[in-house]
Amino acid sequence: MSLSLVLLLLPGILSMKVCLNISNGVVQMKLPNLNVTDERTTKTISCMQKGGPCYINCTNMLLGRQLFEKSSYVCSSVNWTLDLTQFDIGLYGTCRVAACTRNESELILKSVNQSGYGTNRMVDIHLLRLMCSDLFSKDQYLQMLFLKVELQLIHLIMNKMKEDGMYVPGVMHQLDLKYMAFNIFPIGNKNLIGNETLTGSENLDGNLIEVSQPNSDPSVWLPAEGLGKIEEDERVVNVVNYQSTQQFELHQEVFVSIVSRIEFLGMKSLSDLKTPIEITFDIQRNISQMDNEVVECHYMDEHDFNWKKDGCKTFWNANVVTCKCIHTTAFSVLLIPGSPSIPQEHWEILSYISYIGCGLSAFCSALSLMVYVITRKQREEPSIFIHMSLSGALFLLNSSFLLTEWGARWNPGWVCALIAALVHFSLLGTFSWMAVEGLHLYLMLIKVFNTEYKHYQLKLSLFGWGVPAVIVGVTWSLKDVNQIYGLSSLTMLDSNRTTSICWIIDITYLYATNVVYFSLVFIFNSGILLIVVVRICCMVTTSARPGLGCRTATTVAGITCLLGVTWGLAFLGSGYINIPILYLFCILNSTQGAFIFFWILGLARIERKRAMEAKNASLSTNDSKVTSAK
Repeated sequence: MSLSLVLLLLPGILSMKVCLNISNGVVQMKLPNLNVTDERTTKTISCMQKGGPCYINCTNMLLGRQLFEKSSYVCSSVNWTLDLTQFDIGLYGTCRVAACTRNESELILKSVNQSGYGTNRMVDIHLLRLMCSDLFSKDQYLQMLFLKVELQLIHLIMNKMKEDGMYVPGVMHQLDLKYMAFNIFPIGNKNLIGNETLTGSENLDGNLIEVSQPNSDPSVWLPAEGLGKIEEDERVVNVVNYQSTQQFELHQEVFVSIVSRIEFLGMKSLSDLKTPIEITFDIQRNISQMDNEVVECHYMDEHDFNWKKDGCKTFWNANVVTCKCIHTTAFSVLLIPGSPSIPQEHWEILSYISYIGCGLSAFCSALSLMVYVITRKQREEPSIFIHMSLSGALFLLNSSFLLTEWGARWNPGWVCALIAALVHFSLLGTFSWMAVEGLHLYLMLIKVFNTEYKHYQLKLSLFGWGVPAVIVGVTWSLKDVNQIYGLSSLTMLDSNRTTSICWIIDITYLYATNVVYFSLVFIFNSGILLIVVVRICCMVTTSARPGLGCRTATTVAGITCLLGVTWGLAFLGSGYINIPILYLFCILNSTQGAFIFFWILGLARIERKRAMEAKNASLSTNDSKVTSAK
């Protein structure tokens, strides 16, 4: 009875009088658990629901426009659902509310093409990105999905305008969508070659046609020979200039110009042009005053969703940059930290060394693990267990490293993020087991304890695998707050080569974990190595055994490899490029797994030799006893 009474009173509880005044530059609406403010003067919209950010969009169904986009005044009763996901304002006004989460945002982005005119849907998705800016700035998957949907809407709008007969050859049509501006130019045959009739693209080589407004930023010129290959009814170019670069900041890029996109009707594009397109940007900083920084033309790779520069050349004068590229897509000028570059021929050789070395190390590490599993019952020494654990970490590191470029071309994006997390885990695991090697060497040779540690191998495993697992696990669990793993890019500063890999996106986090963690391990293991070398040298000087010096050098080299001290070569190359150091670093560290495998084989050979000597000594003793008895 009481429940029925509550249900009868519920409609009255969920209804109230609300006025929306959007004519004075400020929108304010307050409902239970919902507070919306739109400050037109500062161009910020805030929506808070249950203490968290939200997205809200109110539409006048009769006029087909967003109430937040035009001046209007609505005052009426409001009815809303219990979770405030949708409610009506007035006779034709409807408001939709969604929490700023990945699932809700993904649902909105994927549903924009199902109804309505493209311009309204374009404003919808930009309003979503603006209200949930923190989420989009940290979630790379949503950023890429947003760019895909936006591109679809651009062509939806262009196709709709063609259906409405709005295209006139040679007449520029401009469309302002608040967050971006369309400059649509239908190019007729007469526009290509003046007043003559188009006879073939061979007569158009070297000719450039301006497809932007005169003296605009940027100014865009397209080659006539490329345009001549497109049919006249589809030769409609749209130069899209964006108000903000925020949606394109995928990997902490620094933009010094606006982003300009070149699109053709019917998803046509120009590529491999003999005569490049020319885009001139007025950048925001004076190039001549930049210290240790350079500006370069980049384009957006629509497949990898990464900013690249191959196929583009940069020309600059004062604060004007001209980009000459052989294809059409989105372009911008990025600020690149000035740092020494590796010549392209050395970069290719180092890449081959890395891949061959990693493949060899992965193979040898797998052999080491197989041998250990087979002979585990005969060899239960902690030293062998630690060597095998380090080999396992190196096997994971080398194997996952070989997948980084492959994963960068894979969809969905979580595959790349998973590979990046695996590489990070195996790298931290390798550093951890190097530290364990140093600790074990300290306990055996320096501290010389005869006591047995309880659960010694278990404790070492908790450190060697547990610490990396905790770091990577916490990082992965925070991917909705701040995405760390994903698609990253490596660009050669003196060439046009850009490589996409799966790795850590946030540079600050990269240094905070990897560099700091390895620095601690390197300092500890270097100290252990120094003490061991001093003690071995003292033994060599007091011993007269022949060949001891050569064996000592081999032992020191093996211990250096086990402790990972060779990774410290990275510190010697910081701040400048030393080609010999890079080759040493690449060769020694990419083949570390192979070195450890041969080290273990050498230890096994020494053990067999000692066992044979002990056996022969035992037989000699027994023979002498038998002879004396006779």
